[in-house]
Amino acid sequence: MQRGNSKHSSREDDELKHELEGTVRGNRSSRSEEWRDPEPPADDDPDVPTAGPTRRES
Repeated sequence: MQRGNSKHSSREDDELKHELEGTVRGNRSSRSEEWRDPEPPADDDPDVPTAGPTRRES
């Protein structure tokens, strides 16, 4: 079976996977620049309908 990545060996891939596991499973942002994180909605914001089927008036 061929691997899709020939840049690293399988051992290096496993090491990188292990290094990133805490970041991926962490309960906080993984971004290095916090300003890029979206802000949570405020408590007094009105509800915005989410995407879904739209009604067509005939």
